[in-house]
Amino acid sequence: MTNLTIDVGTTNTKVSLWSEQTNIQPIQQVKFATPKNKVDDFVDFDTEKLLKQLMNSIRQLVKAAPDTIQMISVASVGESGVLINELGQLASPMIAWYDNRSEEIINRLSSQEKKTIYEVVGLPPHAHYSASKIKWLLEHSVDANRRYTWLCIPDLLVYQLTGVRATEYSIASRTMVFDIQKKHWSSRVKKIFGIENVDFPQPYPSGTKIATLKPAIATTLGLSDQVAVTIAGHDHMVGSVSSGQTTHELLDSTGTTEGILLLSDTLEKKATQEAEGIAYGVYLDPNLYTIFTALPSAGSVIQWFQERHQLTSRRFMALADSAYKRYLAEELPTEAINFVIPHFSGSGSPKKSTQTKGLWYGLANQIDQEALIFGLFLGLSFELKHAVECLTNQRLQTIKVIGPAIKDPLWLQLKADLLDADVLAMATPEAVSRGANMIAQTTSEKNRLLAQPPSHRFSPRTTPLVRTLLDVYEHQYKPLYDAKVRFELK
Repeated sequence: MTNLTIDVGTTNTKVSLWSEQTNIQPIQQVKFATPKNKVDDFVDFDTEKLLKQLMNSIRQLVKAAPDTIQMISVASVGESGVLINELGQLASPMIAWYDNRSEEIINRLSSQEKKTIYEVVGLPPHAHYSASKIKWLLEHSVDANRRYTWLCIPDLLVYQLTGVRATEYSIASRTMVFDIQKKHWSSRVKKIFGIENVDFPQPYPSGTKIATLKPAIATTLGLSDQVAVTIAGHDHMVGSVSSGQTTHELLDSTGTTEGILLLSDTLEKKATQEAEGIAYGVYLDPNLYTIFTALPSAGSVIQWFQERHQLTSRRFMALADSAYKRYLAEELPTEAINFVIPHFSGSGSPKKSTQTKGLWYGLANQIDQEALIFGLFLGLSFELKHAVECLTNQRLQTIKVIGPAIKDPLWLQLKADLLDADVLAMATPEAVSRGANMIAQTTSEKNRLLAQPPSHRFSPRTTPLVRTLLDVYEHQYKPLYDAKVRFELK
């Protein structure tokens, strides 16, 4: 069985070809930068260019397929999408999920409206989610008197390929319009935002065969019109399938940002979680719920550091490896301990805001590049620990890590030590694409768990240096974090 997967990410888009014999990595992959248009502070994904490059990539991979392609499975970032009009035509730009132009819409909401939204959709009102983007488009980009349908990125791709309007539960859960308890679109929330003239597609469980290719599209792509198309879901959730995540484990999905995911068979919100930016949703399996938060700066901060210090990836990793060895050997002097509060693109839980800025503490004359790299990973690990404390009061036993962080042993060991949990670096370089392929092959949870990739374990330690770092977390990082955000958001 051969499948095609599409993974539309913030930075890159990947189209991959899989067979039953390629469990960990695809046979072949086409990767391109996710196209964007930027004007001042506004960022749109370039819809036309994205669709064109996807079609070209699929055609290229079809020629390399060892046998007949059975299914196309789509995963993507959440929140972003487009309005289509009554004729089924694109009517709006696709605002990037991280674009904050619709913050003015959020600021108009009353405290009671924000509370109602969180109770119904499980998302703390924020400009990143679809609802405020839709309202902004109605006010600034399209004729607000016409009727539209909102399609998130995977919904749009399925619509282009099959002509059917559909979505999937985890994607619907990122719109800020979906009632996660009743599992349908909320007319109450639509009214709060003033988007009653916007329809939303029918949601389906992940892996549902939505439809087959339109004949004309099939001919263009060199495929049979019997090829089925499915929506795998929101990329972080799809990556969790690849890791074999269970309800007793935390998933740490690393990339440009860092997504932190717990699964639960019950929907029980804590009173503090709305203010802390904790998001609830329906999982790929609609019998489970997601408890999710994201840290907006992770890989992006590492990239910033490398560029500002003019370090090649090879040199950066060599310095990080040296710092890792010194850390394990307890050779890091306390006066060299420094850390970043990595709010370079705003902050995540416990104080989700687009207005916060980064801060680096502990700089001194004796701090060299290697010590700075340790402080970089220490700060990122502190930020993760702070966010996880908002997600759950329970001690974690296992954290599964996917994405680029699996190549950074210093970062992984710091996560294990500071969160007092086994960290498993899942050896799957294409976690989201692989998860989308697994979903295409089967919706059986048993089969998914049997197909886990190999992993490398980092066990927590209780050394004098680890205890010192935990003390720094409690008595330096957290007070500085609180003082900084109070100053910024006063």
